[in-house]
Amino acid sequence: MDSKIIFIKTSKGEDESKRITNYLSSEIKRAFYLVDNKSTVKELMKRAAPSLRESLEYMLQELIDGGFIQDKDRVSNVANIAIPRDRRVNRNTKAYAGRERRSATPLRIAEHQISSQKIRPV
Repeated sequence: MDSKIIFIKTSKGEDESKRITNYLSSEIKRAFYLVDNKSTVKELMKRAAPSLRESLEYMLQELIDGGFIQDKDRVSNVANIAIPRDRRVNRNTKAYAGRERRSATPLRIAEHQISSQKIRPV
């Protein structure tokens, strides 16, 4: 592991540090609480207890694999966005949404909304 990497806590890690969740064992929590979103791995090694230093890299890798921390330089700013289900419009301007299109209740769509959508026959 590169000693210049800066680790930050993920949202899952923040929940763990606020004690909302309790997924980590006591040994890995010791390594997890060293992560302060600004220190490099080298600085974490210096601050760690002598008994923790030998296994710190292994524990950091466990935290990465568990999704509790991540490399600050590799942070993806893409949010998870719910994608609406496919909507199909038939000739009578009724839209059917969802997986069960045949049993779904038709929705009325205003004329100005239909013009901005691709209209495909059902």
